Amino acid sequence: MRLLGARRSLLSLAAHLDRDRWRPIVCGQSHGDLEDALAEHDIPFEVVKLGWWRKGRYFLWRPFVISRLAALIARVGADIVHCNEIYPNPYAIRACAQAARTMGREPPVITHMRLTITPRMIRNYDLVRAAKIVVPSEEAGNDFNVWADKDERVQVIHNGVDLSEFHRERPQEIARRSVGLPEAGFLFGSIGQLGPRKGGDVILRAFEKVAPDFPGASLFFIGNPHRGQEDFARELRSASTRPALAGRVKFFSFTRDVLPFYESLDTNLLVSRSEGFGRTIIEAAALGAPTIGARVGGIPELIEHGRTGLLVEPENETELAETMAKIMSDVQAMKTMGEMAFRKTAQQFSIQSHTATVMDLYDSLCAKSRA
Repeated sequence: MRLLGARRSLLSLAAHLDRDRWRPIVCGQSHGDLEDALAEHDIPFEVVKLGWWRKGRYFLWRPFVISRLAALIARVGADIVHCNEIYPNPYAIRACAQAARTMGREPPVITHMRLTITPRMIRNYDLVRAAKIVVPSEEAGNDFNVWADKDERVQVIHNGVDLSEFHRERPQEIARRSVGLPEAGFLFGSIGQLGPRKGGDVILRAFEKVAPDFPGASLFFIGNPHRGQEDFARELRSASTRPALAGRVKFFSFTRDVLPFYESLDTNLLVSRSEGFGRTIIEAAALGAPTIGARVGGIPELIEHGRTGLLVEPENETELAETMAKIMSDVQAMKTMGEMAFRKTAQQFSIQSHTATVMDLYDSLCAKSRA
């Protein structure tokens, strides 16, 4: 299991819980980077392969998985079951009900919504049966406007960043040298999956427009494509060899150690076609870098246009190109926005604030379930 955005958020939360109040045990689909990272914090990890709830081939598998999950819940005496995404929710709901026969109480289920969803997905994944839905932004919460009791059932809790982890350890030029990026010149970075949702094709076309006027500028991407999106990634790499871009765009596979890349960039890019939150915005801000982001999902809640970063319309490569040129033409303004982005992140998006809010939610739901 690679440490992508949702899993990094889970890791940060689990690592910062007050163990005197809440002891985390993480359950995942497979061994991998997440398990290794959790082990560094002495957090137990259990593998339970759930299978996709909506895939017919897992239909006969469901009862066995639910029973195994229920046995785990009962064995550890879980007080709360927190689903990190919507997809495990149907399993968790049924497993908690089954575990209640052994435990004498039914642990409430909290489900975290990470990406934009539809009313059909709300039905298909039994979200109405969760005790609480946590959303990372006000915009994401709008997906639940169809619920009459939305204000009671849905809570906005912004993601947090660990400022002790995301802080500058080396000068920019040394960071760039360490990962093989150009030591001089303006550098844009896009950190995330190399698939259509993140808008890498829009970024590349926009950069191609401005590259001739800014010969020292360069661009990098970090990320791997989802299964089935390999053709998109190949096309992106192929397009980066066009004359105006040749030698000025670099691609890196997913890595746990993203800090040197954040230290290297001047401006972060997140021009997604859809985005529940936009974690790279606060991670870049923790290093004092502003973001050019798309006006979609939770991104406008993180970027104050002209103050902590800049906003553009999604899929508008012309506007993005103009904005990239603007930020390269006024480096001092860029640095000021980066400083303001850091202050905003430190004040509003610290992992300590995030964790405290989540623990208060745990306490509240636990008290209600035992009343």
